[in-house]
Amino acid sequence: MFNLNINNKTISLKWGTWAMREFCVERGITIDKYFELLSNSQFDLDLVVKMFYIGYKSACISNKQPIEYTEVEVCDWIDELGGIYQPEGQFFEFIKYIVSQTVTTVQGTAKEEKKKSNKTKLG
Repeated sequence: MFNLNINNKTISLKWGTWAMREFCVERGITIDKYFELLSNSQFDLDLVVKMFYIGYKSACISNKQPIEYTEVEVCDWIDELGGIYQPEGQFFEFIKYIVSQTVTTVQGTAKEEKKKSNKTKLG
């Protein structure tokens, strides 16, 4: 989980397989396009808002909490963090967290698939 600290409150954000899937479904893209988007050095505003909102929804679902905020509030959070051009701080830390979680999720899947294929060859 990633904790976003805004105005004396902590908002949990989570990025994992469910969040990646939800992001791809909402954007109407495949997982390879998702990886392509992450590798870009520039993100469009809608993409960033969706990432924050889906991270928030994912944390709520995992923690069995109601989803109380909308994308409008997510935009307010981004503003309170200094906007999308703030070079340091929680905004970019969350983007780094997404990339880190994506790499961890994909590497874990690749290792499992490799183990499965070895078992198939040996058996």
